[in-house]
Amino acid sequence: MSLLPTSQNQAGPSTSSETLHPHSKSDTALTSRQREKAPLRKNVDVDEIKFDDNDSDQEIDLIISQYLESRNIPTITQFWNENVLGMNDSREKKEWIEDVERCILDGDYSSIEGLISKPGLLKYQTQKSFLYLCWRQQFLEHVENRESQKAFNLLSKRLKPLEHYQPVPYDFYSLSYLTSASTVHDAPTFRDWAGVGPEREKLVAVWRELMGSERCDDSEKRYVAPDRLRTLLKQAAAWQISQVGHASDTGAVKIPTLLTDYRPLQLPDRLYHLIKGHTANVKCVDLIGSHGELGVSGASDSTLRIFSTEDYSTKHVLQGHTSRIWSCSTSDSGSLIASGSGDGSIRFWDVASGECMNVLYGDGGDVYSVKWRPGREDQVVSASYDRILRSWDIETSKQLRTFSGHSQSTLAVTFDYTGNMIASGSKDKHIRLWDAVGGTCIKNIPGCLGEITSVEFDQQGRYLLAGCKDNSNRLWDLRMQRNIYRYTGHQNTSKNLIRCSFAHDASLIIGGSEDGCIYLWEREGSSSISSSSMIAPDSKSLLPQQQIGTPSFYPPREKTMTTTDKTSIQTVRPLKVLEGHGEGSVFDVVWKDGRVLSAREDGLVGVWGT
Repeated sequence: MSLLPTSQNQAGPSTSSETLHPHSKSDTALTSRQREKAPLRKNVDVDEIKFDDNDSDQEIDLIISQYLESRNIPTITQFWNENVLGMNDSREKKEWIEDVERCILDGDYSSIEGLISKPGLLKYQTQKSFLYLCWRQQFLEHVENRESQKAFNLLSKRLKPLEHYQPVPYDFYSLSYLTSASTVHDAPTFRDWAGVGPEREKLVAVWRELMGSERCDDSEKRYVAPDRLRTLLKQAAAWQISQVGHASDTGAVKIPTLLTDYRPLQLPDRLYHLIKGHTANVKCVDLIGSHGELGVSGASDSTLRIFSTEDYSTKHVLQGHTSRIWSCSTSDSGSLIASGSGDGSIRFWDVASGECMNVLYGDGGDVYSVKWRPGREDQVVSASYDRILRSWDIETSKQLRTFSGHSQSTLAVTFDYTGNMIASGSKDKHIRLWDAVGGTCIKNIPGCLGEITSVEFDQQGRYLLAGCKDNSNRLWDLRMQRNIYRYTGHQNTSKNLIRCSFAHDASLIIGGSEDGCIYLWEREGSSSISSSSMIAPDSKSLLPQQQIGTPSFYPPREKTMTTTDKTSIQTVRPLKVLEGHGEGSVFDVVWKDGRVLSAREDGLVGVWGT
């Protein structure tokens, strides 16, 4: 007899017909005439999909085993196969089987639980079912020997937790009835009870049948199609993509992450509003909060403004600086703003009230950049005119550490996501990486032909993006320790601090330009060509004359050209250009959750969207 329901599975690939997805490859292989005659198929909602719990769990276990084997992790694969799939044909396993039989015949039920849990003997659910039978046998023996107290304790402590593993309905109810009976035969269910010895022999027969079926399952391991896990993930992604109606010109769709549902990339293409209020050029902007419902801007009129990105109303005007605002940065919680100014001070503002909470005074001249340490609201780092970086403790208003090494003014600074590494850019055309705790310079990165106006790490700390005053933004792969992409098309040669940053989970680069446009590039550079075979055109040549005045356009893009020199830098042309600011530079651009803010030379802040 079998304790658990078994499914009949045959080895080898399935020959049954499968329902194809409307966007599957089989559809694309059909001719237009065949597709026209093909019956329409209804899209199925996720909630309508049902699995057989037992079979699906086993199949998932097999797929995981295949994936572990493909990753070439033998130790973990063997552990998974033995402890989850129950695949163990060693001599030790045979000894365990014989030990279980011996314990049943000797009535040593307390040792059985440890033996049947050995790796490779039984699956978890089968272990519990057989264990119920063992405790049941011991309970009946206690009743037969008139040991009512032992029987009651066994029923409440051992059998009750396994009640839902009973082999037939009301079996546990019958056992409970026997606690007040004189013999086993008093319960109708157990009138055929044959006595202790014969019943133990029956239990041994059940055990042998179980182990025979387990060995059969091992020898006839179910067929799993090659690379099944990735195939299922691709099918799930294809369904999600079909639901949002994405259409790809190239036929390939890149999935940025498996941890969240697919969301198509929607580039900003509309200038929703121009926020007024500043009386001089706007040098910096930032979005506040996880979704950017508020924004902050700093300008050469020595003020900062907090405004709504939804109704564009001004919430607070932050006054206190006596010179232009070079940099503003919001804390992770979105409750505080730090600002660096030409008056040499760093001020901290409360977003809710607009009040200045603290002021730090240094002796390094203009503060060109200030950034919060990730996960901390009591530490910032600043870059100053005197070539020195400073780490500050806000609560004590004291310098924690200084970082010296640049030969000219430091213009940009940032932390990586851990807060343990700092990157800085300078007028000396070098980028330096620093140990934030020890204060030592880890690496000096040359290679730019102009001043470094901005630096930023991606979320994983693998890439470093820098804006350079040589009409380029550059991307370094910190693991490979080399410059891999050079983003061109914009202008950055003469104006102070044209910045760039990552956007859309670091899959895009967005930056300002001296020609009054906002430029977007793909990080991986699908429109890139080898730097050894490209001469960068003037950015104005990208603007088609018949389209001047439109809010956005897509410049011509070129396919990637392979090169035999694998270490050459790939030059990437813009993915999209947003115009609408008119004359004057765009100094700073930030992107968060579909919202884009731009800082304009004419004193306005642009709010962009899709």
